[in-house]
Amino acid sequence: MATHSLADIEAQIKAHEEQVEQLKAAAAKRRADEISAVVQDMRAKIAEYGISAKALGLSGKAPTRRAAAVVATGPRYRGPDGEIWVGGTRGRKPRWLSEGLATGKTLADFAA
Repeated sequence: MATHSLADIEAQIKAHEEQVEQLKAAAAKRRADEISAVVQDMRAKIAEYGISAKALGLSGKAPTRRAAAVVATGPRYRGPDGEIWVGGTRGRKPRWLSEGLATGKTLADFAA
C-alpha cells in the first residue's frame, strides 16, 4: 500500500475542491441557460395563444422584494443557520457573510 505525504493529500484535496467549484459554476450556467430557454418558449406560446396575465393568475404588479430574491439567479451561498443568499442581487451582503469574509473565509467557503 502506497503512503502519501500530508502535502500530497492536501494538494489532492485542493484540486478536488477546485474541480467541485468548476462543476458547480458549470451547473449554475446550464441551469440559467435552461431557464432562459423555458422563458423564451413561454413568451412565444403566450404571444401565439394570446394568453393574458390575468388568465395566468398574475396581478401585473411588480414583484415584492422577497419574490425578486426568490427568482434571482446567481451563485448561492449558505449561512451557518441554513440561510441562503444569492450573489449578484442588489443590496448589502447579509451580516453572516460579511462577518465570515472579515474573518478570512472566502465566498467558496459559503457556496451552497
